[in-house]
Amino acid sequence: MLTIPWTSPKNQPQAAALVQISRLELARTRDVPGFLIAALRIRRIALRTPGAGGLSLRAQPLRRTFWTLSTWHDEAAIGEFTRSAGHRAVMVKYRDRMAGSHFHTWSAADESTTKPSWVDAHRRYETTQVQP
Repeated sequence: MLTIPWTSPKNQPQAAALVQISRLELARTRDVPGFLIAALRIRRIALRTPGAGGLSLRAQPLRRTFWTLSTWHDEAAIGEFTRSAGHRAVMVKYRDRMAGSHFHTWSAADESTTKPSWVDAHRRYETTQVQP
């Protein structure tokens, strides 16, 4: 597993109201290298978005799975990021190449620091998934 460590935007307050974890799974292994490069570009866009508190990225290339963990000041900041031209372009390009994508957002009031734990985020994610 490849982990890009937690990074916070420069010159922005670190307090955040929301934490979000996402799981993005590609349908084909051959799309993994390009998606990783795209994910790193999107990471830069997120860090420049007003209202971003910080983020980390995990890639499991052999499983074709990518995870993001991020903090945001509010829903409006998440919306601004997801509507950005750079994010939209990647999502359009990979839309038909995804096997699935799942997101879970919760209040950062539950967090003891401005840097959420991957362990806690995965636990929260697992408890929100519908079991067959």
